[in-house]
Amino acid sequence: MHYSHRLAIAVVGVAVSASSWAQTNLRIQDYPGLGNFLVRVANANGLCEKQNLKCELKTIPQAPLGLQTMMSGDIEVAFAPPEVLVQAVNKGADLKVIGSGAREPVFFLMAGAGLETPNAAKGYPAVMQDFKGKKVGVTARGSGAEFQLVEMLKGAGMSADDVTIVAVGAPNTAFPAIANKQIDGLILFAPMDGFCEVSKACRVVVDPRNGEGPANVTKASGASVVMAVRADYAAKNATTIQAFERAMREAEAIAQNPANGAAMFKIAQDTFKINAPGGDKILEITLRNTLKGFKYDVDAKALQHIASYMHSGGQIDKLVDTSKLLIK
Repeated sequence: MHYSHRLAIAVVGVAVSASSWAQTNLRIQDYPGLGNFLVRVANANGLCEKQNLKCELKTIPQAPLGLQTMMSGDIEVAFAPPEVLVQAVNKGADLKVIGSGAREPVFFLMAGAGLETPNAAKGYPAVMQDFKGKKVGVTARGSGAEFQLVEMLKGAGMSADDVTIVAVGAPNTAFPAIANKQIDGLILFAPMDGFCEVSKACRVVVDPRNGEGPANVTKASGASVVMAVRADYAAKNATTIQAFERAMREAEAIAQNPANGAAMFKIAQDTFKINAPGGDKILEITLRNTLKGFKYDVDAKALQHIASYMHSGGQIDKLVDTSKLLIK
């Protein structure tokens, strides 16, 4: 064989090999704050690359917008509270849940420093009476935060009509709203707990992470925020989803190892900057309160419970069988 022919064959062989190892790109929803922390841990430790994946985080601060972005094909993986996902499925969206990102409840109710809460010492449900006639912030209308606020009100014998619900966005816009008394209360996710504790501009009054709140919210523990893909994507990309799961489970093992506390704080610092007085303390508090929930398994019973309480409460018009949403 002529040398040039042998060289051409060798070059072609290298090209085929390189192509077979080309990374698969996954665009994944993230939020300000600690956000989709398992993916951040995976990226910091090269776990996605190990699985021949590129896990590209895209900050989309509202769950409904994240699902819309996924349905349009601009990201592959949405990261949403099941309340938002179940509502989308009820309306006809064909989705699959591939795993969890935060098993423990992520939303908690805060009162602004200027709001008198004479019932706070009695805890939930009595404290909800202190919000009657007040403005309460949520991330967005139709968000998981709003669903859980409504459940907290209902559990106290109240309704959404007893408060004025205001969309205030993520912590970077929500904190000024409550600090400047534009709203009286707020239901949101971390690092708002850290902001409240350090600034004293607000205080957490109902924390489902500690078992506080109505049963419909506390029983959702185990499936508080899930990662989802379009069903057609799942059908065509089973090996990619399996590779992603392997990366996430390795990330979970690292995150849940107590010996890695300092490393987790470093990842939090590197991926989310809090440019405010006491920023590092805020982040430390947030990580301390949230870290235990960063696990990949979805509790199937908790997921079905969420769909059931949404149906019984009239938030969806037919009961969604969430077992059909889970990747087997």
